[in-house]
Amino acid sequence: MPSPLVAPDAPGFVLRVEDNDEVAAATGALLRHFGWRVAHAPAAQTALESIEGGTVVPDAVLADIAMPGEFGGGELAVHLRRRRPGPRIVLMTGHVEQVHRAAASGGFDLLPKPCAPAEPAAAMLGRR
Repeated sequence: MPSPLVAPDAPGFVLRVEDNDEVAAATGALLRHFGWRVAHAPAAQTALESIEGGTVVPDAVLADIAMPGEFGGGELAVHLRRRRPGPRIVLMTGHVEQVHRAAASGGFDLLPKPCAPAEPAAAMLGRR
């Protein structure tokens, strides 16, 4: 595993929004390695309810774009940006067409799946 890029005050609490438990576990382990505290939400709706209900107050949100349910990570990101501008929002996807759509909408960092192990932590810090 790469050396941590942890600045003493930089990492905080990240909410990982991912419907694939294996991907969520792997990404969560990487983020923890780089000093982040991590919680997992299996769906965008669950994440939104947790954030709006105050049970989760993340410094950053790392969300998969394509998820089953009422809406996905892209819609979650737009909603959070409008209602809670504080958390840094980074989107991930393994679908090329979604990469182009998300890049066109602007305003959010985007990571491809798969990506280099240090990429999620760097993106959470705005160092990509």
